[in-house]
Amino acid sequence: MRVRLALWVGVGLLGLAVLPLPASAVEYRLQAVSLFDESFSSFLKRGELADGATGPGLERLQESLDRGEMPKGALLYDRHLQAVREPIARAWGGVRVRAEVRQGGLEQELWDEVRWEGKPGEQSVWVVAPSTTKNQELHRLALKGPGVIRQFLPYAISVNSAKLDAVKAPLNFLWLHEERGTAWQQYASRVLDLRNGIGAVVGVNHNPLFADHVYLVVSQGAEPTTYKAVLVWRRREHSDRGNLESGPNFDSR
Repeated sequence: MRVRLALWVGVGLLGLAVLPLPASAVEYRLQAVSLFDESFSSFLKRGELADGATGPGLERLQESLDRGEMPKGALLYDRHLQAVREPIARAWGGVRVRAEVRQGGLEQELWDEVRWEGKPGEQSVWVVAPSTTKNQELHRLALKGPGVIRQFLPYAISVNSAKLDAVKAPLNFLWLHEERGTAWQQYASRVLDLRNGIGAVVGVNHNPLFADHVYLVVSQGAEPTTYKAVLVWRRREHSDRGNLESGPNFDSR
């Protein structure tokens, strides 16, 4: 009887030993900054404006931002990184992150930055949603996950196309899917490539006088990682701002 009891205890302990341990929290950072198109392009070498390209010019750009050496006149200060509300995070396949975004542009700290602890394999979602009539078009981006920084042009593609790191769609189309809770399931999961740890969806504003919105989707990796996003803006072609100085406030979304 004692031998049988000891055997069952041993089997039970062995079973506990092979059970998967719960994933521990990992610290992540996301840094974002908005630049004028001309300022961004001035750093790049020939060939680095190709979609998905990397190179010494992009590395020098990143170093200039990290060290706070980028001229202040190269930055746009009217658009900052924001967390999204929990229903919107869920609609984009993400989890709610409770963390405060520190705005950049002060002294040597040029990046907007947010730090949080999360579980590997989950997604977090962030947005830059300017309410301005100046430099309305998100023209290109540079994104960095665990690897090197790369430059991308956002393309409008169908759900049957190959996935890309940066895509764009009408903003009211994205809002419709947010309200239905299907932005990730029915759209972004079918077009956005997150193999590099971070991807971007540009919501092209249906009113061309006002600025686009940018959703940044982070795929949280197994190791602590600092993700980076350089957003590059220009004035939208064939738009006339007139005397408008600011647009509607979307902060409540």
